[in-house]
Amino acid sequence: MSDKNTLPDLIFVTGMSGAGRSTALKVFEDLGYTIIDNLPQCLLVGLIDGLKNQRISLPLVLGMDVRAIGAEVESFLEIVDDLRGFYEVRLLYLGCQNDILMKRYNVSRHRHPYGVKSLAEGIQEERERLSPIKSAADHVIDTSVLSVVTLGRVLKNIFGRPTSPQLQIRIMSFSYRRGIPPEADMVLDARFLDNPHYEEHLQPLTGRDDPVAKFLTHDKSWSGVFSSIKNMLLPTLTGFKNSGRSYLTIACGCTGGQHRSVFMAEQIALYLKDLGETVFIEHREIDA
Repeated sequence: MSDKNTLPDLIFVTGMSGAGRSTALKVFEDLGYTIIDNLPQCLLVGLIDGLKNQRISLPLVLGMDVRAIGAEVESFLEIVDDLRGFYEVRLLYLGCQNDILMKRYNVSRHRHPYGVKSLAEGIQEERERLSPIKSAADHVIDTSVLSVVTLGRVLKNIFGRPTSPQLQIRIMSFSYRRGIPPEADMVLDARFLDNPHYEEHLQPLTGRDDPVAKFLTHDKSWSGVFSSIKNMLLPTLTGFKNSGRSYLTIACGCTGGQHRSVFMAEQIALYLKDLGETVFIEHREIDA
């Protein structure tokens, strides 16, 4: 059995169909693992050769449902045990109660792997087929009462690596004339500020330039609004991190996307960088 206090090189994720394997794989991807999903058992030997010859990067997560494992459950477990001699391996089994699985299938309308039988019979047959894997698993997680967010937290607590990516914050400016960026998680409107466009000496400049920044900083509305933005951002970022999000896009808009939105985006980026956040900035209209 692997040492559960050591972070793994290789994780096999399996379990009941509908128990959250796809959700788990997305969490592992956010944690920085390489993901291979539904690799048939017959190809595992080639994978092992690739690992030994360093053609495949670690850490690696393999998602395998009952179809990928096939009928040879014992053979699959032998392969896992063989790999333990070379790598820190974990076998993760996701389970779920029958009635919850039936509800999930009724909602999703997906076909069960044993679709030739009734749903209840298919679930029971799969449970019996995977029983030896559940018994051999390093970690068994029952997802019956777990939300997607909670499952993500559980997995991150167990498998999170010191180098796992932080929340990456993308801050962008845009012009309302060209539309709100569809990828924006949060939109801030900078049009309440005095418009530098109507100042002849500022018109050719952008919100990156000191004269424009000075002009907007002296706007009587700026200080109070910026304080409110900062007060809003702190709990918002905490909430996004706690929910397991890896990316957040904050979009700042004004009429032309040249002055006010650029200034606001730059100020927010500076503030968040001072807090130690990972920030990327993009000015859609002036960087194009």
